[in-house]
Amino acid sequence: MRLSDYAISRDNNFNLIRFLAALSVVWYHSGPILGLQPSPAFIVDHLGLSLGDIAIDVFFITSGFLVTGSLFNRGSFVAFLWARALRIYPALWVMLVLTGFVLAPAMTSLSLPGYFASATTYEYFVRCATLIAGARWSLPGVFETLPLKDQFNMSLWTLPVELRLYLLLAAGWLVFAVTPRIRISALAFLAPLASALFLVIIVRGRVFGASFNVGDIRVFMFLYGSALYMWREKVPLGPETLAATSACLLFAAFDKSVFFVAYLLCLAPIVMHLAYIPRGIIRSFNNWGDFSYGVYIYAFPIQQTIAFLFPKTSLLAMAGFSSLLSVAVAALSWFLVEKPALAHKDVVAAATSRALNLGLAKITA
Repeated sequence: MRLSDYAISRDNNFNLIRFLAALSVVWYHSGPILGLQPSPAFIVDHLGLSLGDIAIDVFFITSGFLVTGSLFNRGSFVAFLWARALRIYPALWVMLVLTGFVLAPAMTSLSLPGYFASATTYEYFVRCATLIAGARWSLPGVFETLPLKDQFNMSLWTLPVELRLYLLLAAGWLVFAVTPRIRISALAFLAPLASALFLVIIVRGRVFGASFNVGDIRVFMFLYGSALYMWREKVPLGPETLAATSACLLFAAFDKSVFFVAYLLCLAPIVMHLAYIPRGIIRSFNNWGDFSYGVYIYAFPIQQTIAFLFPKTSLLAMAGFSSLLSVAVAALSWFLVEKPALAHKDVVAAATSRALNLGLAKITA
């Protein structure tokens, strides 16, 4: 069977995969936040990758695949942008207000007037609230004595990267709007070509010592996921291909460089198999909600706060307690902010399209 035989509905394991990836980031950060080595150390020592690296890559793969599917299925530039904006910004803005203007003032070593008078406070909010010029993850006087000094919400660094990839995909759709008959074919050609170029850049940098940006790996993973969606009718999916891909990774583990190349090539297909092949009670997780984003944007300040208030916290206690708190806050974020915001995406997209059509009609009249 092919990937296209499975990718026909929302009955999949993507919510669970992203949730586990978000928790993996929490577990990975637990060590450095306490001044310890990232855990589990054997992954880094033997494979040259951290649990956090793998989790972030899984996020970008699933994002590339699902976001491309959203664009292709909607077929509307406006509807796509609203769907992406309502997925990212409402929960982000609420988090920034709660953490930047409620939590951080309680944690800062500055006086409250000094904290609120600092330009850094507002720069943090503005940059993170827009994501256009990147994110800032420190606030004045907050967490200055912790092992990860001055780091308030370091996880936010990935959001501007992801936003730019959304805009790149939308721009490609818009550019080929003048030739709608070849739009799908053109994008299906460009996505794997771009991912192949980034693959070459990454391998040259990691294996042969050439310069490259760590963010290039995330761009590659997003483009890889996007290409898999565009070529889903050609991608085999089944227990046999999952076993073969997993065996490839296992046999490549004798050398870090060889494993890294195999990892780049195999992770996305493995994620697709895990998203669609396992069935049964595991699929019931979809009914609970999509808590991964909330966990991701809240966990780091929660963990830093625990480390600040309870400096003798053990690694196990940090991982467990911060995970529970992050999931609880993420659930509130999903039910009170994210889900209600997403419920309006079709309405606001339709209203925007009507306004644009009316404005165009007036211009051309």
